[in-house]
Amino acid sequence: MELSQLRYFTAVAQLGNMSKAAETMFVSQPNLSTSLSRLEEEVGVPLFERRRGKIILNQSGECFLHHVEQALATLDKGIQEVRGLNVGRCEPLSIACMVDDTILLQQFLLENPDIILNHQRADLPTITDMLERQEVDLAFTVLEPSGENLAFERLYECQFMLLLNKANPLSQRTSLSRDELAGEHLAIDGSRVNKNTFYAAEGKMGNTPIIDYDVRHLDLLLSLVELNRCISIVPAIKYRELVLTGKDEGLVCRPYTDGAPVAYFGIAYNIRKPLNAQGKRFRDFVQSYFRSIDLEYETLTRQLNDEL
Repeated sequence: MELSQLRYFTAVAQLGNMSKAAETMFVSQPNLSTSLSRLEEEVGVPLFERRRGKIILNQSGECFLHHVEQALATLDKGIQEVRGLNVGRCEPLSIACMVDDTILLQQFLLENPDIILNHQRADLPTITDMLERQEVDLAFTVLEPSGENLAFERLYECQFMLLLNKANPLSQRTSLSRDELAGEHLAIDGSRVNKNTFYAAEGKMGNTPIIDYDVRHLDLLLSLVELNRCISIVPAIKYRELVLTGKDEGLVCRPYTDGAPVAYFGIAYNIRKPLNAQGKRFRDFVQSYFRSIDLEYETLTRQLNDEL
């Protein structure tokens, strides 16, 4: 039994005329007649009588109408109350994220409490499909998805760095060369670094890295480094974020001596579904968030140097 059937039934009962009811409900008369016939089949008894071109309720129909009107009134009241609760609230913002940036998203929600966020993690091929089907408003990614109707805006870039446990002897170095990393066990965040591409790029520089861990969660990478199981390759901005949130205890970050790969952050969306107001707010937030992390980290570093 469908809601439309009940509304059609009520209209016919009130107007007593099929053509007028069809016009009022913006439906063709044959479709209205078919809908009412199905309703009577589901209820199990006839609900109308036809007299001289008029259609009127029989006793069963009058009894059923009483309950239908009560049900529709309750439903309409509920709809109005729900709409009232959401007056002035934004439409939900749906985001697909290629990377694990929980801290960034938490801060976005804190600064934008009126936005309802629908968030999911996915790899690049899945994100590309979702964008092409317009299933999400935008994607937060480190790689540009390929698609004729897809746009990508690069919002931030920084160098990759090496995250080490302080107990690792290499932590005493101020920077690390690829020769010094030879034989060291490495971990990468597969959502930010493509393992095969990384191998190919390092191979051109005469380096054959040993990647023991290819994971897609920053907390897991941190756990591995904290256990001194490996050296992790992370974007510089993620280490700065760790320092500012006090999650860097026992860890140090070192730059490459001989040229570091670059990490990119950006948003992608379907040009047939341009960024809405909430999407533009997210884009502006990402840019300001990364800038604020850089500025706060620089300020903290200067303060620590002054104390020394």
